[in-house]
Amino acid sequence: MDTITVVENVFGEVERKVQKSYWEEHSKDLTVESMMLDSRAKDLDKEERPEVLAILPSYAGKTVLELGAGIGRFTGELAKEAGHVIALDFIDSVIKKNEEINGDIYKNITFMCADVTSPELKIEDNSVDIVFSNWLLMYLNDEEVEKLIGRIVKWLKPGGHIFIRESCFHQSGDSKRKVNPTHYREPRFYTKVFKECHSYDQEGNSFELSLVTSKCIGAYVKSKKNQNQICWLWEKVKCTEDKGFQRFLDNVQYKST
Repeated sequence: MDTITVVENVFGEVERKVQKSYWEEHSKDLTVESMMLDSRAKDLDKEERPEVLAILPSYAGKTVLELGAGIGRFTGELAKEAGHVIALDFIDSVIKKNEEINGDIYKNITFMCADVTSPELKIEDNSVDIVFSNWLLMYLNDEEVEKLIGRIVKWLKPGGHIFIRESCFHQSGDSKRKVNPTHYREPRFYTKVFKECHSYDQEGNSFELSLVTSKCIGAYVKSKKNQNQICWLWEKVKCTEDKGFQRFLDNVQYKST
């Protein structure tokens, strides 16, 4: 293991500890206010939840992987139509609350306590129709974001979709915080990472993500005059032969002997 890898691993471990501590602190109440970090959460939720769900492609009968599921603000809604929902969160008490709220009502949900950055998280390649992520990537460092998107592309079936929504530029919620380790990035960071991501299947076919739509969340514009709640919907598509071959060439590393 080289020095750079060791340093990256150390920083990654520190990042995960900081983020877990942050969310353990803000998950004590297990309310929608604590999950959204906003005293006006209930009113915001009424407007933004249907708005977010309306952006998604049809998920009727589909397999949906929900990353950062929290106490289940979206889990139950997804389970109403989906064939199978895998709801994942890295705080044990939070995912247990989600199961308490939704588990008895919807039998098509699998609840998992896991960190999305962990190599121990095993999702079968080409097994998921939609990956749904609402406020997750801003709690990962840049390298973790890039690695996760690379894994997500593999998990998605060809033609599958990924939805992400992030707070960009600055904090939105009014909850008081002793520290705030959130990464408030420019939207172009996420766009660049997704555009540059690609994967290959066992047959050598090359896949990339194609942007379907991107917009700011209207409920936040209306209620808070906040245009920095940005969402993206991407589709996993097969690269053309020329494009896929060019990417192969671009990634070849030539070493002198």
